[in-house]
Order: sequence, then C-alpha cells, then structure tokens
Amino acid sequence: MTLKRARRSSNHGRPPKVTLKEVAEAAGVSMMSVSNVLHNRPNVGEVLRERVLKQVKELGYVPNRSAQELAGVSYVRFGLLYTNVRNPFIASVFAGSLTAASRLRADISIHLANIDNPAALRKTIRQMADSGIEGLLLPSPVAEAAAQAFKRKPLPIPAVAIAPGFPVPGMASLRCDEQQAAFEVVSALLDLGHTAIGHLAGPTSQSGCIARHNGYLAALRARSIEPRPEYVVKSEFKFQEGVQAADVLLELEPRVTAIFAANDTLAASVMAAAHRRSIAVPGTLSVVGYDDSPTAEYVWPGLTTVHQDFEALTERAVNVLHKNVIAWRNDQSFRSDQDVVLPYEIVRRPSIGKAPKAVIERRTSSTLRSAT
Repeated sequence: MTLKRARRSSNHGRPPKVTLKEVAEAAGVSMMSVSNVLHNRPNVGEVLRERVLKQVKELGYVPNRSAQELAGVSYVRFGLLYTNVRNPFIASVFAGSLTAASRLRADISIHLANIDNPAALRKTIRQMADSGIEGLLLPSPVAEAAAQAFKRKPLPIPAVAIAPGFPVPGMASLRCDEQQAAFEVVSALLDLGHTAIGHLAGPTSQSGCIARHNGYLAALRARSIEPRPEYVVKSEFKFQEGVQAADVLLELEPRVTAIFAANDTLAASVMAAAHRRSIAVPGTLSVVGYDDSPTAEYVWPGLTTVHQDFEALTERAVNVLHKNVIAWRNDQSFRSDQDVVLPYEIVRRPSIGKAPKAVIERRTSSTLRSAT
C-alpha cells in the first residue's frame, strides 16, 4: 500500500514525520494494534506484528520514543487516577510519582476519577488501557473504588494501591500500618492521663479511616476503657465540616479532654472550634492529628501527628508497578498480592499535654468511692 504524502508540506527541507495513525492506515489495523506492537506486548499475533513492523520500516516511523523502544529500550506509560487535588496527600503522590517516573524514563498520564460511579470508573480505566497505558497508580480511596468496580473481572492492566488502610484485592499495595499508628498515638494520650478521648473520624469510604478508627478503639480497650459511641463523630475531610463535627464533641457533658482526628485538616478544625469556645489547647484539651501535612506546623500550637512519607512511599509504588508491568509484558503475569508496609513516626508537638488536674482528681475520687 502506497501512502499519499503530497498534502504534507516539509519543514525547511526535512521530510514530515509519519504519524501513528498513518502507520495504522497503511497496515490496515487499529492505532491500538500499532501501539501494542511498538510496546512489544504479548497479546499480538506474529502475522500482525510483522505487518506493522513492515510499515514502520517502509514509512520511516521513528519518533524518539518508538525508535528507542524498537532499539531495545523499555519505556512504560503509567496512569495516575486521583480525587480531591486540594488534599496535601495527593500533592505528595504527584511529586513522588513524577520523581520516580523521571528516574525510570517513564511517562505518567494523570486523570481525575469519578469514584462514586463504578461504571464511569471502569470506562475510564479501560480507555486508559486502550490508549497504551500499561500500569495504574491508584492512591486511596481510588484504589478501593477500582477494586470494587472490577470485583467481577480483573483489572485490565497491573495496578498499585498507594496508602490504603489495608491490602487491596487484585493489586499490589504500598502502605503504612495505620491501625497500629492510631493505636500508638491514642496510647500516648492515655499515658498523659486522658480517658475521655473523642475521635473525629473521616469518611468510612476510605479504608485508612477505618484502620485509624480501629486503632482508636483498640487503644482504649487495651486499657480496659469501654469506647463510648457518642465520642465518635464522622466528617468529610473538609475544614468547615470538621468544625461542625468538632462542635458536637465539644458540647458533650462531661466534656472530652482529648480528641484524635483522622487527619490534620480535621485536627485543625478541632483547634479552631476550641479557640472559638476559649478552650485552651493543650491546657484543657489535647489534640492529635494524622498525616503530618504542612497544616500540622501552620496551626497554633503545633500539632502532634503521625508522619508518613507519602512522597517516598509513592516512589516505591512506582518502582513496584514498573517491575510488574515488565513482567506483564513478558507473559501477562504479575504479582497482585504484594503488600509492602513502610514505617511511620509519631511527631510530638505542643498540642498535647497532661489531662486537666481537676479531671484526674475527680476520677480518682470516684474510683475510691467505688472501692469502698
């Protein structure tokens, strides 16, 4: 087949570049088939492969990426799906993924995900796979939503969940032990004499929020303190909603002396609600958060929180995904059960202190009366 090129003008005497579409038309196949051949994917028959490569050679289709791929350099295209770009966690994921992709000489295509519509999410992921993307980076809660959307059929390409609360079925997971971290930070409050500890919980659609809530409950029960349902109030990760939820906790009688918030934004909401009520932090109320986002240092007093290096975690996730994609290229098999757990750190700042003395004395007196 001879391709007519007269309509394309040259640039300073240099021949115009041949496009992927022109190669597909010349070979009589789809653009996706050409992409599959150029990426050396295993789902391409030998007859089709030879036909495409013949046209690639005859037409001189040699854009930098494809030329180097054909010379043996292994490039990978990743897709990153996200929600809520204002979340500091997502900013860290972007930074970590771009750093790792640059080191691996890979491309990353970033897309907004509709996690509330499983059909739309499935369509987005399939379109990404059809466009030549070979692996998915799925920060929580996108990872959990994708696993649910594809629970009846495997994801079409390898995927890695970034910072879920628990391992996600059907994909590798890179995470911290959020339940244990919450256990430790609540235990730190208990060590300071607090027993009336509230929890400003995040949305249960996120597995990390479930893990943090579980850790809160476990810490109380480890000290023989039965959790009180009214001490747990849920909120989306939005500042104003958090303030309203914090007001509910601060209106309880007897008042809580400490609050564990599911992330730093909600902890800042608690501190704002407390300041508005002239409740001293940490003199009357201790507050802890989670994530160690920039908010933890911006609020006053500085916020005690759990530090997770999401940027480094994401870089590790890209490395794991890259290895799985290369394995998938070779024989369409890859490990979907990898669960990599990375360390965390409790960062202590001035937002916590000992339980108010009057509260301790009142509880001690009540214990003595019970004993008699």
